Amino acid sequence: MKIRNNIIIATAAIGILLTILVQGYVIPANNQKKLQFAINQQNPETHDLKSIIKYKNKYMGNMSNLSNLFYNLPLGNGGVTFQLFPDRLAADINYKESENSINREDNYRSLRTVIYNSTAAFALIDNLQELKMKFADSSYIITRKDLEKWYGTKAQRLLDENVWKSAVQSRLKDDNYIKSFSDVILLLNSK
Repeated sequence: MKIRNNIIIATAAIGILLTILVQGYVIPANNQKKLQFAINQQNPETHDLKSIIKYKNKYMGNMSNLSNLFYNLPLGNGGVTFQLFPDRLAADINYKESENSINREDNYRSLRTVIYNSTAAFALIDNLQELKMKFADSSYIITRKDLEKWYGTKAQRLLDENVWKSAVQSRLKDDNYIKSFSDVILLLNSK
């Protein structure tokens, strides 16, 4: 009987220790990883391509797919609406925030996001030809043709994870790159 009681006490003690370990370390560590992943998803330089690859689609007219794609891209959690123009194969992406409010710490944060999000959209949605990304105080029009000219390749070819990191994400760290993209897009839009 004494051995049985000792086994029960030892089992209970192990259970309590495991509960403390799980509640005190494992769950908080997992929550911290989830929080860090969510933060990384809002930054074009650290966004995970694998998280959006499931939104690859041949047709831009699939509103559910398009909206889910943009909800899972940077700035997707700050209020965004959409308008599709199937006759032109175009979409308007309307961000509720102003560009000035987005750029508090980084002068080019909204432009980094415009480049990243438009690249993702053209790479993942085969027949999308034009995006108009509107903020409360500014807007950008990006065409597939201009974007592919900028990268020097078809947008779909950028979807390889290593290519994506080197050709898209790593270049977003360079302010001169961002400014030159802006100058090209603005120049093309003014014609």
